[in-house]
Amino acid sequence: MNDPVLELISPGLGASLQDHGRRGWKRFGVPPGGALDDHAACWANLLVGNPLHTPVLELLLHGAVLRVLRPLTVSITGAALIPDAEGLWRTFDLEEDDEVAVPPPESGVWTYLAVRGGFLASRWFGSVSVFPRGGLGSALTARSLLHQAPHAPPHSPPHIGRRWVDPTEQRNYAHPPALRVWPGPQWDLFPEAARDRFFSQPWRISSRSDRTGYRLDGNPLSVSSVPLPSEPVLPGSIQLPPDGVPIVTQRDGPTVGGYPKIGVVDPADLSWLVQCRPGQEIRFIPATCPPLPATRPS
Repeated sequence: MNDPVLELISPGLGASLQDHGRRGWKRFGVPPGGALDDHAACWANLLVGNPLHTPVLELLLHGAVLRVLRPLTVSITGAALIPDAEGLWRTFDLEEDDEVAVPPPESGVWTYLAVRGGFLASRWFGSVSVFPRGGLGSALTARSLLHQAPHAPPHSPPHIGRRWVDPTEQRNYAHPPALRVWPGPQWDLFPEAARDRFFSQPWRISSRSDRTGYRLDGNPLSVSSVPLPSEPVLPGSIQLPPDGVPIVTQRDGPTVGGYPKIGVVDPADLSWLVQCRPGQEIRFIPATCPPLPATRPS
């Protein structure tokens, strides 16, 4: 393995390597994993010229401190940092012994750091994504060393300035849009009043949320008492346990479950949901299919 490029002085509230996750293993009970906010993670990779599936460093909230061990180009996206954090949603070059500290963000939960060429790490079932509960790797700790993939250029190419993300793609996590929800497998088992209440009331993110699932706080919904067999569960599935308070399955969540599912968060909106903090208010709206394009008669 080549020489390390970053040393994790402090992991803050949590740090792990994540990529696009592992595909094709759900039937064996292995969740897909991967970066929770794939929108921010993909932009981090695009900024430094990496393929979208390249491993990135995922940081929880604040407190992480890294020391640079040799020159390299990095990008930072995700949770909004304090206003003078110049490196947010753009690339910048670092020199040996520089220090990168993640201060408390004004909004959002997850921050992503990418290096040109990507991080090099062990793979499990084709992915570097860490899943400690399943025994696939472990979260990074203080003094962990991060390695860059071999043959990656250390700095930006000559005559190429810094890159940054268009402001329209830099999300304000303090003000998420209403999240689109498609009907779940058990949609018809819920009384019409319960379905209406699901969309009409605001929900708040519970402090008991993590990479396994985001729990919501609000007025409980009526749950059908019909026994259900266990069936596949997708990230974004909105399950209703017996207490009637929803749980939104996340990337490290179970692959099967027997709770009724009132809906599934649209995959494009799931990255908005995961950036919402405990206590933050969200709303759901029914997802609709776009109209089919008009065709000319033959």
